[in-house]
Formats: sequence, C-alpha cells, structure tokens
Amino acid sequence: MARIPSLPTAVSRLTVARAGRNAAAENEGFGEYSQSVDSSAIDTVGYSEADQTLTIKFLRSGRTYTYYDVPLNVYRGVSRASSPGRYFNANIRNRYRFS
Repeated sequence: MARIPSLPTAVSRLTVARAGRNAAAENEGFGEYSQSVDSSAIDTVGYSEADQTLTIKFLRSGRTYTYYDVPLNVYRGVSRASSPGRYFNANIRNRYRFS
C-alpha cells in the first residue's frame, strides 16, 4: 500500500515543485502573480486577482504603471506572449484606466 504524505510534506513538495518551474506566477494560487518577461520593452508584469490590477514595469523608462479592471486572461496573455510589447500595444494600451 502506498504511503500518503502528511499535509505539510505535500505542501512543501508542491512549493518546491512550483519554485523549480520556469513558469509565470510566483505565488500562484494566492491571487498574486508576478514575473519577468523576455521583452525589449517590458521588464516585469504582475497581477492581483483581488483588485483586478495589472502592473507593468517598462525597461526604457523604468516606470511602473498599474492598469485597473483587467481580467486575469489579459495578464496571462501578456506574460506568455512571444512579444509582450506587441501584446501590450494590441490588447492593453488605451483599453484600461491606468496610473
């Protein structure tokens, strides 16, 4: 019979597995996401499910902007795009309120 690991052991293994991924979210499952992207225009993107805010830090200016009322799928789109800058221009710029 297979041994079932205790909850703390299972959570620890899950945390290690997530840390080893070359994936999007640092805190996946908790509604807060953040990652660096491979882009000549964008440094990092972040997302808060609770607030539906998308945060983007741009490389050239070093400025960080927060976009409001953004659905999670838009964060996923920009973070997974082959060109995050193009995705930003086509799907985020001039579509969401920002500060």
